[in-house]
Amino acid sequence: MSPLPKAVSQVDVWQLARKGETLQGVFALSGCARLLEGMLAQPVDRVVEWSLAGQTGSLGQQWLTLQAHAQVTLQCQRCLSQFDLQLRVDTRVQLVSNEEELEADGADEDPDTPDRLLGSTHFDVHALVEDELILALPYVPKHEVCPSLPKALVEAHGTDTRRASPFAVLADLKKD
Repeated sequence: MSPLPKAVSQVDVWQLARKGETLQGVFALSGCARLLEGMLAQPVDRVVEWSLAGQTGSLGQQWLTLQAHAQVTLQCQRCLSQFDLQLRVDTRVQLVSNEEELEADGADEDPDTPDRLLGSTHFDVHALVEDELILALPYVPKHEVCPSLPKALVEAHGTDTRRASPFAVLADLKKD
């Protein structure tokens, strides 16, 4: 594995795949403006750790495997409190050399078709990592189990919030 120098974010992915090399690196989460857009303020010391491995398949296809990890602070949509979410990305894409290959073979129609990516000798790794982290964000961020309830639910503590089972209603009708 060879680390990518901090100042360099562009690599030749064709060479990376051909040689079967792996690059790894770390960059500041604050450098991901698109990812952080509309989010809560993030601690300044947070980083994104990533690795990018290239390989060539038996039929000559070239592949990239990206793994990335970052921790972001989001607002829970249930209880409205802040929480930290671990974003983990582990994805594999096939490299293609032109737009025609990118859209060939009905790639959008078959869910089993691997994702394709337009390769380049000046490929922006930072942008790829940020794109994949954006895709890993939940549509509705929330705790697994909220640590606190909203004030309105706490005040309604004495009320019974359970719905009657529709089968219990049918059982009552059967008794009549």
